[in-house]
Amino acid sequence: MFARLKLDKKIGVICELAGFALLCLTLVLIPLKTAGPGKYWLLPVAALLVLLPIPAMWRDGIRQMKQKPRLYTHWHRMRQSGFFDLLVLLTAIAVVLAACWGFGNITYHATLHKYAPGADTLAQARQLPDFVEYNFKQDLNLIAKSYPSFGWTALALLAMVLICGLYMRFISPIVQADEQLQIAHGVYRVAAQYAAAILVVVISLFPIYWMIISSFKTSDELLRTVPTLWPNKFIWSNYPNVLQKAPFARYLVNTLGTTLIMMAGELTIGVMAAYGFSKGEFKGKNVLFMLVLGALMVPIQVTFVPIYVTISRLNAIDTWAGVVLPNMVSAYFIFMLRQNFMAVDNSYIEAGRIDGMGRFGTIIHVLCPMCKPTLITVSIISFINGWNSYFWPKMVTQSEASRTIAVGVQRLKETYAGQYVSNYNEIMAGAVMAIVPIIFLFLILQKYIMTGMSKAAMK
Repeated sequence: MFARLKLDKKIGVICELAGFALLCLTLVLIPLKTAGPGKYWLLPVAALLVLLPIPAMWRDGIRQMKQKPRLYTHWHRMRQSGFFDLLVLLTAIAVVLAACWGFGNITYHATLHKYAPGADTLAQARQLPDFVEYNFKQDLNLIAKSYPSFGWTALALLAMVLICGLYMRFISPIVQADEQLQIAHGVYRVAAQYAAAILVVVISLFPIYWMIISSFKTSDELLRTVPTLWPNKFIWSNYPNVLQKAPFARYLVNTLGTTLIMMAGELTIGVMAAYGFSKGEFKGKNVLFMLVLGALMVPIQVTFVPIYVTISRLNAIDTWAGVVLPNMVSAYFIFMLRQNFMAVDNSYIEAGRIDGMGRFGTIIHVLCPMCKPTLITVSIISFINGWNSYFWPKMVTQSEASRTIAVGVQRLKETYAGQYVSNYNEIMAGAVMAIVPIIFLFLILQKYIMTGMSKAAMK
């Protein structure tokens, strides 16, 4: 796409992309005190890089636009664009936020005058001897407490709508008249997509990066007011200290054992239930399936008390059975597998029955091979959920012999005497060791996860 541009357009595209990149870099550096005063000189340089190529870039488009007859008014042309509807929606949201700002502003000052008569600002009210700031803030509603945020957000949305509207009115006709400008805007679009993708990746991976880097810091460096993005000195002893403080090998065995059992139970029961709900014929099938879907709406925090009482009466507290039994069935996996089984034509099942297969043979030799990506996805998600499970194992385990790795990492902040300490660097090291198997599993099997989830979503 870039190779199809003329030389002047190529230079203009490079300058404008460099200007936008420099502008984004400046916006990142301005809040940082360590960047120095030279960062403010980057703003005019970025503006020059963006604005200087515009006359040369738009010259041909303006000339061609004037030569072409206008078939529609600009307003009609803008209304035909799907982006115009989005701008109308953003304008409506900005108006609502502006109304919230106005209501919050009035409520804020009315409450301020109630507690501090004659004061127009909070700073003036603090100078009054009878003013109690705590009572004033407690009397404010949610909108009044954050009314400046509503105002700034509404202003930002309106500014964005104005800029986009001016672009559609004045710049879009020029772009439509010049094929070279259309190609250049295609380059901008691709660059923006890559920039957005990189930003999302950085935001997503930064917590993992921070956890890994923090595992090599000292406790004092980790607790500094101004965080460091790179350790001043790598402390490799954090990992051996974790292995000495906690029986991580036992945690690993417990987690792996309970996770595999839960995964096998969820997969087996899920396949059988999904077969019954998709291919079975019996009274009340749809009602029972609705009850299964209803279980998705009930969080474990609501049901853990009766489940805990049941596990206690079974004498399964502090055992693998206590960890595993409440997690042997997943309503979500039943739903996913049912959706995939319903997509399999019944002629395959009839052919299996003609060959002498029973129900189990049909499930194993017909349905499961045809829904392999979803089965692999269900297995992987079940493994990840079991590995990362924290709430229920913490409730039901009491000794090192049955604790899982998620609960074991939390126990690292206790010393041998049972006192809590601020050894967050060692906790980070333990968390790194806990997530390594899950990361490798995801990297190896991610294509099956994506394929299975997309197939389940299209049913």
